[in-house]
Amino acid sequence: MAKIFRSRALAGVLVLASAGLSHADRSLTLDDAIGLARAHNRNLRAARERIAIANAGVEQARAALMPTVAAQGKYTHNYKEVDFDAVAITAPTLGLADAIRATTNNPAEAAAIDEVVRQTNAGLAAQPALVIQKREQLDGVVSAAVPVIAPATYFAVTAARRTRDASAATYQVDEASILVSVAQAYFAAAGTDELVVARRDAVTVATETFGVAKARVEAELANQVERMRAETALVRAQQDLAEAENTRAAAYRALATLLGTKEAITVHAVDTVPPEPGSLDALVGEAHAHRPELTAEQATLAAADATARANAWRWSPTLSAFGNVRVQNYTGFSGDKYAWAVGLQLDWAIYDGGVRDAQRHLAEAQRREAEARLELLGDTVSDEVANAHGTVATKRKGVGSAQRAVELARETLRLILAQYEAGTAKQLDVLQAQDVLVSAEVALAQAHFDVALADVQLRRAAGEFPGRTR
Repeated sequence: MAKIFRSRALAGVLVLASAGLSHADRSLTLDDAIGLARAHNRNLRAARERIAIANAGVEQARAALMPTVAAQGKYTHNYKEVDFDAVAITAPTLGLADAIRATTNNPAEAAAIDEVVRQTNAGLAAQPALVIQKREQLDGVVSAAVPVIAPATYFAVTAARRTRDASAATYQVDEASILVSVAQAYFAAAGTDELVVARRDAVTVATETFGVAKARVEAELANQVERMRAETALVRAQQDLAEAENTRAAAYRALATLLGTKEAITVHAVDTVPPEPGSLDALVGEAHAHRPELTAEQATLAAADATARANAWRWSPTLSAFGNVRVQNYTGFSGDKYAWAVGLQLDWAIYDGGVRDAQRHLAEAQRREAEARLELLGDTVSDEVANAHGTVATKRKGVGSAQRAVELARETLRLILAQYEAGTAKQLDVLQAQDVLVSAEVALAQAHFDVALADVQLRRAAGEFPGRTR
């Protein structure tokens, strides 16, 4: 029976080596997994885009303070061309002058009329023809406007910035939650690795026990029942191994999905108990200083307050400056083919049916809601830290208990095997001892997973995970 223990030790080493080789494409530490998730997790990519959306909101609010310039070109085909004919318009007047001159007996009056007619004809001759409407008409306009005084817009920009800050803080909340899920999946994968090792060890032991049972039957030291009992234990161990391997595959698929990777990976978890978490009061203080949820809620409160002020200032008037230049291919009444103008414009919406007040009331209600949530969140954070602190202490003790249980189960199996070899123990005792050892090893793997996850959750509750470490 001593050979059983030597073969078990060798099999254990081979199992550990084969477990590593089967997933040797890329070995990840927890920090490696967190780095991959930060770079490739699709939920985090979506959360980063929400920050980009908030940045676009700031750009939109700021654009209201920037100058606007517009240009327009237009071609028109009119049904006819319209000119301003000064000679035709003045002809009746000049005809009346000619009639007065012909009937007057006053030489001075006649001379004066002749001078007026001469000057008028000279002026008309020098005046170019005025085109009021061209048949083929071209027009071009460039206009510009810039706000000079716009109080509501100033506060709207501030509100947009506060909203962007709230989005950035919310991203930190999303990141922490997602990375906790990554850590949970990481330790779950590590736990399934340990489970597979335990199940393979059980198969090795069951195989050796079955071999011993067959040898005893062949030597007529036992009956067929002992052989069938050992074979049943082996079949059950093989089935448990298959289920453990399937569970491990599912755990690794879940981890790879969270990491956003398609390559084969294996985790490199260290089976060590995390250090003492420190005093509860210190952790609560760190949580209130560093928890992203508190920062996000404070930023949301500031955004709601800024939005309320911006809506209140929408009652104020705005003053803007404008200018425009127009060019065309006809002269018009001005006699020029261009025109320009500059000026100031005052806009003041005196009554809008209560829209501005409704928006201000909405923002004020949102601010009060954020204040209530912030107050509640402070107490909730303290409770989460206290609960996580207690869980870590319990799980740390659980690892010690599980390790001791494995040691006792191994020693018990060794003694029973020795008694079985001496004929003072039954095969059922051996099989039962084997089951107890496998259960203890599985419980130890679960204890390692529990304490590692509890430590991560405590660090998360204290605002230390993932960016800060104790």
